[in-house]
Amino acid sequence: MPGDVCSHDHDCGGEDCGSSSLHPFINHPRITAWNAQDDAAAQRVFRPWCAPDLVPPTHVAPSPRSHLTTDPASVASFVVVQPREDRLIREGEPLRSDDDPELMVHVPFISDVKVRGVMVIGGGSGSAPSRLKCWVNKAPGEIDFANANRKTPTQQWDLAEDHDGTLEYQTDFTQFQAVSSLTLHFPTNLNDDGDTEIWFIGLRGEGTINRRDMIVTAVYESRAMPQDHKTPDDENVPCQPAV
Repeated sequence: MPGDVCSHDHDCGGEDCGSSSLHPFINHPRITAWNAQDDAAAQRVFRPWCAPDLVPPTHVAPSPRSHLTTDPASVASFVVVQPREDRLIREGEPLRSDDDPELMVHVPFISDVKVRGVMVIGGGSGSAPSRLKCWVNKAPGEIDFANANRKTPTQQWDLAEDHDGTLEYQTDFTQFQAVSSLTLHFPTNLNDDGDTEIWFIGLRGEGTINRRDMIVTAVYESRAMPQDHKTPDDENVPCQPAV
């Protein structure tokens, strides 16, 4: 598999590793899944990405070390992070594809974010996804199964089997600024057949206060409305009949 692999444990506290979980910035009720047996499962698999200040002290490596890929241009570069127990929670059912391996998920955010890393924990027996394509700031349904092979993704990764939640796939950070949504496409699994299963998807990066709905409202209200700028003379001018 292309990309650099490192066996060092680290807490992702370094500057290039992202500052925290993006879980609080996800608009969970609006997560949408396609070709899923249970659409609600898509919301369940997005859980907090453990950071040292978000987990019990017993879960934090005593002497964390960091290691980053030196090849940011690689589409499959990733680093190994210290395993956390909450990434391994198996409650309810996984996000499972229906009849064939393909899965697609649209993830909106409540405000713009900067995405630095992605983690995917799949199912066992070869049902884990083996590839991930990602598009930034696409409307729901703009990328679908019919055009996903023709549309160039913002970035894509070959995924390794990772039942312990130890692999972080690094983004090309310059392409993941001001992100209002992500479209994630898992075209196949390690078996290249059957259902694909995903138990956890974690996103790491930096949140902002730039809310898209507030920006739209501000632009709308900044437009001058003629009825708001009448002069006294305007009030006394009779209506003219249409010609």
